[in-house]
Amino acid sequence: MGKTTRREFIKKSGFTLVTVGVSERAFLRHMNLAANSALTAAAALSTTDHILVVIQESGGNDGLNTVIPMSSSLYAEYRRRRPTLAVQQDRILPLSKPDEAGNLLGFHPNLAKMKALFDQGRVSVIQSVGYQNANRSHFDSMVVWHTADPVDPGGTGWLGDSLDVSFPSNDNPLIGVSIGRTLPVSLRGRNVAVPAIEDPQTYQLQTDDGYPGDRNNRIQTLLALNREQAPERLYWDIVGQTALDTQESSEALQAVISRYTSDPNIQYPDNNPLARALLTVAQIIAGGLGTKILYVTLGGFDTHQTQNGQSGQGGQPLLLQRLDEAVNAFYQDMKRLGKDDKVLIMTWSEFGRKVGENGNGGTDHGAAAPQFVIGSQVQGGIIGEHPSLTNLDRDDGTIYSIDFRSYYATILEKWLEVDSKEILGGSFEVLPFI
Repeated sequence: MGKTTRREFIKKSGFTLVTVGVSERAFLRHMNLAANSALTAAAALSTTDHILVVIQESGGNDGLNTVIPMSSSLYAEYRRRRPTLAVQQDRILPLSKPDEAGNLLGFHPNLAKMKALFDQGRVSVIQSVGYQNANRSHFDSMVVWHTADPVDPGGTGWLGDSLDVSFPSNDNPLIGVSIGRTLPVSLRGRNVAVPAIEDPQTYQLQTDDGYPGDRNNRIQTLLALNREQAPERLYWDIVGQTALDTQESSEALQAVISRYTSDPNIQYPDNNPLARALLTVAQIIAGGLGTKILYVTLGGFDTHQTQNGQSGQGGQPLLLQRLDEAVNAFYQDMKRLGKDDKVLIMTWSEFGRKVGENGNGGTDHGAAAPQFVIGSQVQGGIIGEHPSLTNLDRDDGTIYSIDFRSYYATILEKWLEVDSKEILGGSFEVLPFI
């Protein structure tokens, strides 16, 4: 009888690869191409048990309708520039602390749970975060934020680099996880591979649903056949290790999710995509898989038209409500699990919006914007001051006062406990929010 070929085995076994979002760096890490890089040379094993959860607000969140000025002169100018979009002053949720210039500020009315966390000292607002000559292109500005490089963006991401520095010999395939269809540039490193997982239930290598117990043997058999018959044996060694990593992490992931026990008092709304993603994050953290960075995205913030929604429904108010519900549920869940002092949540968006509303009931691409940091280890309050609404850049955007790399440097130094200079390419001020 003739020798079994790869094609015959695949046909008989039903072997298919479910898209799991493992980047091409999965191959590079086994080939050790980064062995001589500056990051690897400077690397030291991380000993911190801290976990970072990143929320990307994709599209450019309007910071002026998120953290709203309440002091008389600022509010009057805000109202003048936004005659239809400005939030009525009696609906704004006043914050218990002013900014560093003494300005009174408040949250959008749909951020009531976030406001309660702020009053408890669990939220820090980082005002006017941005960079010089802000790029108004979604793609270009996202790459700047992903790579932490406004001058020559591209290549690896700041979070991927931090994993390379902290875990140069990493063998945990879930050391970082992105919840979503694609891997964000932020998590792309030279050495450590990070998976993008859209649905934990389909994060697996499928062979034959009728024989799930044989899956690992079938994977091993296929890989052995490829090594025998393909001249590119190194390639198949790399593919094989990636396949086994995927299978092992899939089984571990599904096991911890099945063991997770919910609390009826903590609600992750089913109709809230961010809440669903953060529920998966909570399950991973509860399972103790050693994941250090988890990444989720909430899209829809590009509000050129009907920013306040139709008849008071949808638009940015709905997105802020989703952020509010999801973050609160996740934070309360971490407290229940006794993990709240080990988990830090940070937000970012590629830019803010212009100060003035446009003629379509929306706002156009701007520059600087506020960001949130949430957690039990946060020094609650407001870092910086509300931007001027009259001293603007040449395209009606607010002028940044805090470099986004200072925001990152603080996370890197104070939370992830790595040398930010190696990742950011220079020294940036560490802010007092941790």
